[in-house]
Amino acid sequence: MLAKLKSLFSFSRPKMMGAAALPPLVEPKVANKVQTLPSFSKRTATSTGDQKLSATDRRTANLDLLTLRNGVTTKATIRDLASVSPDMSASVYAYQRMVVTRNFTAVARNLDGTVNVPGTELVQQLIARFNYLTDYTDGFSGMSSIHALGEALGLELRLYGACSMELVLDKARVPNRLVPISTTQIEFWDDKTGYAYPVQNINGQSINLDQPTFFYEALDQDLLQAYSDPPMEAALQAVLADTEFTNDVRRVIKRSLHPRLKVAIDYAEYIKSVPMEIRGDAQLLRQHQDAFIAAIESTVNGLEPDDALVSFDMVDFDYLNNGNVTLNKEYETLQGMVNSKMATGTKAPPAVLGHGAGSQNIASTETALFLRYCEGVQNKINSIMSRALTLAVRLLGQDVYVHFEFDRVGLRDDTEMEAFKAMKQSRILEQLSIGLIADEEASIALTGRLPAAGMAKLSGTFFKAGSQDPNAAPTSNTGASPGGPRDAKNQTPDQAKGPPIQRVK
Repeated sequence: MLAKLKSLFSFSRPKMMGAAALPPLVEPKVANKVQTLPSFSKRTATSTGDQKLSATDRRTANLDLLTLRNGVTTKATIRDLASVSPDMSASVYAYQRMVVTRNFTAVARNLDGTVNVPGTELVQQLIARFNYLTDYTDGFSGMSSIHALGEALGLELRLYGACSMELVLDKARVPNRLVPISTTQIEFWDDKTGYAYPVQNINGQSINLDQPTFFYEALDQDLLQAYSDPPMEAALQAVLADTEFTNDVRRVIKRSLHPRLKVAIDYAEYIKSVPMEIRGDAQLLRQHQDAFIAAIESTVNGLEPDDALVSFDMVDFDYLNNGNVTLNKEYETLQGMVNSKMATGTKAPPAVLGHGAGSQNIASTETALFLRYCEGVQNKINSIMSRALTLAVRLLGQDVYVHFEFDRVGLRDDTEMEAFKAMKQSRILEQLSIGLIADEEASIALTGRLPAAGMAKLSGTFFKAGSQDPNAAPTSNTGASPGGPRDAKNQTPDQAKGPPIQRVK
């Protein structure tokens, strides 16, 4: 017993010697198959055989958007309006195109923040598999590239305020792919310890997702509830008000603005044309009048713009319009109020929604704020991707963490960014020259990749300072005679002096 205690103390003593050392993490127990169901799946616990998946068709061409307010849930209403409402669709599309940039970097780092070369090489191989390769023996796999995955996660964050996905392992427990899961199917349950765990509820099935291969990220999470709030929920009332206003204007245009034919029937002449047996019977006379008016309505409503209109003199035709009455000022005021509410609710500046108006300073401020909004969504995608790739690399034996990051959101094109890239390169090479960063760090910052094999180490070599030895004493020029050496260079000008400057009086 005493020997056992001595062994325990002797084992723990080196751990206590390093003040910054942390105990190693326990490797998680993971399943070697997919745990979740695809969010579009219609399979139930009793389903047998193959099932055809139906496509969603909202019949938008004949759809009154106001009917979408009767959705089952708020998130379902937001999802439908984001597909058919011009303003909400523009907001979602702008975020998607800005957040998921062209390039990204994924770097494995040691726990002290330094670059881990084997881990970085491993995560690059995993990303190449996720992007381009698959197990061809499985047939169609439905794998998504990193960019497609980022778009799906970004859409979830915009519509529902959260995103989730699963790291799927193969039979050998090697990371196989990343599968996004809709958060609308995620329910949270409170366990005995007071912490919540996720459950996927799909088609009547409940799948426990209390496992390390499932990842969930919320945007601006409310601590008083376990579920996320949709960022565009505040835009619902404004979008519906805009839809109702648009419908009213459409009806007013048809009724008041477009000229219409007015038909006047001379009643005295009409009575003369009615047969005597009908003229003396009030009921028959009314039926004859209704049939006569209906025949004229059918003729007038069926006219084409180039059709000629011929009638007897007892029927008179004239154009009906609203005269000099105009409602453009009132319409502009009402539309401006609704547009402002929609821009505020969708978290997108008016220029993104097509309502841009104002000075250049206002547009610049709105653009800067919009870029910050996009960075907030991008940070969540970077976070959940980093966590998933970290687990993938650690399952393969690397004691590292992975930092995944899409390129920062910007509006300048590549040709305009060349000057800024040159300044960035100069700064990074300067830091590399004096040894502030390692060669791997500099190569990743400049190219997104590790340095080539066999490349000379440059960190701390002061290559930016030339061939001068940084440890040598500085050269003194005290007492140097005029025309003599100074800083290893003669004072004689390299070129002849130019003509004197002519000053204008």
